[in-house]
Amino acid sequence: QRIIIHVPDPVVGVWARARQRTAATKKDVGSDSKDDETSLQDPKFIERNKRWIIVVDDEEPIRMAVGDFLYDQGYQVTACADADSMLKLVSSSNQDPDDGELSTLPDVIVSDVRMPGIDGIELLGLIRADERLARVPVVLLTAKGMAQDRVQGYKAGADVYLPKPFDPDELLSIIDNLITRRQQMSGKSGELMDLKEDMEKIKQIMKRNSATVVKKTDIFLTDTERDVLELLCKGFTNSEIADERGVSILGINRGIQKL
Repeated sequence: QRIIIHVPDPVVGVWARARQRTAATKKDVGSDSKDDETSLQDPKFIERNKRWIIVVDDEEPIRMAVGDFLYDQGYQVTACADADSMLKLVSSSNQDPDDGELSTLPDVIVSDVRMPGIDGIELLGLIRADERLARVPVVLLTAKGMAQDRVQGYKAGADVYLPKPFDPDELLSIIDNLITRRQQMSGKSGELMDLKEDMEKIKQIMKRNSATVVKKTDIFLTDTERDVLELLCKGFTNSEIADERGVSILGINRGIQKL
């Protein structure tokens, strides 16, 4: 049911569960089988079971407590004692997972700020500079009253700051919401990124057809109006036309209304 692996660095603890289990396996679980079976029927638990969380903290009690809690809520969890361990873990992850395996990248990284060696702020900077990891949400943990840490963290690209001691349920809610928001932004739910792709396709079609869209007419247009109209037919937005011509967007809006 639970696999906790203690190995030398880079990884100091792994909580993982099979994503699909047979009825026979459930019978062998033991006294916790009823509770576990109930959890496996919970949609939230099932969805979390597809997600990988990395916890980075040099304090073992915190690593183990957070790892245990997130695992019990359904997440797959790996705990690292320092930033170097986490970076090695991610760099060595399988680039081409088989169907059904977890993502090769963590869905959320939870890191302490005050750590020996590379601290949480420096780690965050390395994450944001890495093309593979740049979009992974990061939660930073810090002691109460460390306002300077929070300011530096937000400047470096932290998604959320959580002061210690914290309520585990608050951390769980934060992680759930970060994953949901990332899904929306990435287009997996058919939202923002999908809309952007559709707009790009429309612009490409308009650009291909721009040569035949504007036909000769008896209507008099100034050179400026003709240029604006041609840019519109190529799929340019009002702000893009303003940038192209080096004028204010308000002037472009008025010119287009006249057209």
